[in-house]
Parts: sequence; structure tokens; C-alpha cells
Amino acid sequence: CKGDTEERLITYIQEYKGRVVIIENVPAEVCTQCGEKFIRPEAARKIQRLVWEQPAPKRRADVPVYDLAEVA
Repeated sequence: CKGDTEERLITYIQEYKGRVVIIENVPAEVCTQCGEKFIRPEAARKIQRLVWEQPAPKRRADVPVYDLAEVA
């Protein structure tokens, strides 16, 4: 959209091998016009390592799961 971006800390959600991982305080450039997020390569590498290595998390969250095919 060619909007301006500003650096913000975001919450990033990643699905990997059937599980959902929530990563907080991810530095990203966020478009002020459309909200698109751009994660820098160094942050993406850290996210990959967390997802692949699965260290002990800071905390756990209960995440609801819905199936849109079952909604009328």
C-alpha cells in the first residue's frame, strides 16, 4: 500500500507441526496505513529457533479452536 512504517513490538503467532506458538515482544515494522507487519531477519531467525528447539515457555495459554466448516 506504500504506507509509512513504524517500529513496534508485536505478538507473533506461528503454527508448527500441529501446535500453536505465541511469541511476544517481537520487534517489527508495522504499516501505519494497512497494518501489514515486517519482521527483520534476525528476529525471524530467533523465532525459528524457538519453534524448532521448543525450550521451556515463559507461560502457557489455553487457545480455543473452531472449525469454520461446522458454522452455519
